[in-house]
Amino acid sequence: MKAAKSFLTHRPVAVSMVFLAAVVFGLLSYQGLPVTLMPELSYPTLTVRTEYPGAAPEEVENDISRRIEEQLGVVGGLRRMSSISRAGVSDVVLEFAWDTPMSDAVQETLEKLDLVLLPESAERPLILRFDPGLDPVLELSLSGEDERFEGEEGLRRLRRLAELQVKRALEPIDGVAAVRVRGGLEEEIHVLLDAQALQRSRLPVQQVIDRLGQENINVAGGTLKEGRTEYMVRTVNEYVNLDQIRATVVATVEGREVRVGDLAEVRRSHRDREIMTRTDGGESVQLDVYKEADANMVALADRVRERVGELDLEAERARARGETVERPRNLLQRLTGGAGGGSGRRGPSLGGATLSADLYRSEGAVLTVVSDRSEFIEGSIAEVRNTAILGGLLAVIVLYLFLRNLVTTLFVAVSIPISLLITFAPLSAASVSLNIMSLGGLALGIGMLVDSSIVVLESIFRCREEGDDLVASAIRGAKEVRSAVIAAILTSIAVFLPMVFVEGIAGQAFGDLGLAVVISLLASMAVALAFIPMLASRRGWTLPERGSTAARLRRYAAWEAFRRDAAALFGWARSRNPLIGWPGLVPEIA
Repeated sequence: MKAAKSFLTHRPVAVSMVFLAAVVFGLLSYQGLPVTLMPELSYPTLTVRTEYPGAAPEEVENDISRRIEEQLGVVGGLRRMSSISRAGVSDVVLEFAWDTPMSDAVQETLEKLDLVLLPESAERPLILRFDPGLDPVLELSLSGEDERFEGEEGLRRLRRLAELQVKRALEPIDGVAAVRVRGGLEEEIHVLLDAQALQRSRLPVQQVIDRLGQENINVAGGTLKEGRTEYMVRTVNEYVNLDQIRATVVATVEGREVRVGDLAEVRRSHRDREIMTRTDGGESVQLDVYKEADANMVALADRVRERVGELDLEAERARARGETVERPRNLLQRLTGGAGGGSGRRGPSLGGATLSADLYRSEGAVLTVVSDRSEFIEGSIAEVRNTAILGGLLAVIVLYLFLRNLVTTLFVAVSIPISLLITFAPLSAASVSLNIMSLGGLALGIGMLVDSSIVVLESIFRCREEGDDLVASAIRGAKEVRSAVIAAILTSIAVFLPMVFVEGIAGQAFGDLGLAVVISLLASMAVALAFIPMLASRRGWTLPERGSTAARLRRYAAWEAFRRDAAALFGWARSRNPLIGWPGLVPEIA
């Protein structure tokens, strides 16, 4: 071990480069870590839902649920299986072990479902899985404020704007997985058949439906080769307007062509409404923005907000009337005469056309952000981060007040940021996100990060007081306490490491906390046993002549012993004489 320690003290550039590289990797990993509120939680359950229209619960159980249970009972990792049979619907719930890879479980379940023989009238089974991470990141509202958006036609107009303009503008944003449109009226073409006209022409309803399906097609027609060129052939015959639907020939009766317009009324309408959304009391269309699995939620919300913008209705209304509205400027803008200064993350855009401004100016629609999960996440993460930084600063201040030496305090204080930055690289490799639990683990470990450095530095100072030179004191001081430092770190690791192996929701929630504490403690041990001796062996700083660290530690230990003895004596005296417990009597000792 002497060679290793000599390398640490005699090769300071190499040691510095190793720790600098670790810090740089940690900093790059920190910038790439996804930001979430809580660790990824996944419940190991699957629900196989099968619809059997018109069937009674007993028929659903015998024809659907039992057959599915017989095939899925051999799926790997399955712990418990139950089924619920209702009128027309069968739900088979599969509960797996917590360590089961759900992607493999879903694939195996699909393979087993292909072997189930179901009635012809039964629908194809669907696999449903609950995932808390599938909630939308942002919810946007699209509404109108003039007569163009009143009534059914106005709601259909809002739906078209949401699907054709807003959705297409948001989906290409980096990190957006999908944009779901809800509310409004979804446009649909209705063909209302006349029973008397069908009876006169003696045509069945199914024939009209079949003819409409045969005429409204867009299918592949194969390929056509010409020399080295290969052409793709498609049959495109989709309806473009209502007149084409009315002109479709259904059949020829007694030499006369019977068209759809002769048998039915074709009109533009909407689907039956299943959901209604309102904004400020008026009907609107809601857009839910979903993120990709590995996307940073806060960064994604910032990009979406930047694209959407923040609409200033008063300014836009004044602009429409031809008036000029001057925006209030902050102090920096008034001093510089420009539009700079920044208004923060959530401030309105002062320049450049945004999606909300374009929609209002061209269509009269108002696009606003009504819900943003990243705001709560960003606030919670910032609170934990600020608490960790404040805790580190307080630890350094208390350390300086105790040691009364700036160089010594800096030696110990430098171990905090180095240990934290080194921690981020293993966290990124372990696919741990920045959340309340992982940052809470780092904040919890800040107080323990300086312990090893203090012990090593005090041992080095003691060797200096015993007469060793600068390099020899660093080598011997670190070597003598090496085993004690490792034992202390392993004791703390033995407390937090089992959190990583706990199963269930508790393990998923607190695993990141335990992993963050363990990695940060290991990083602090490496800093204390390698980086601190290298710094202590450099020339340019001197050991204080009066009030050395070891002496202060001995005085502090003596004061603590005196305080404990005095408190014990006061407690014994108070038990004998209650008057001693009056306020004002020896409060500083108690």
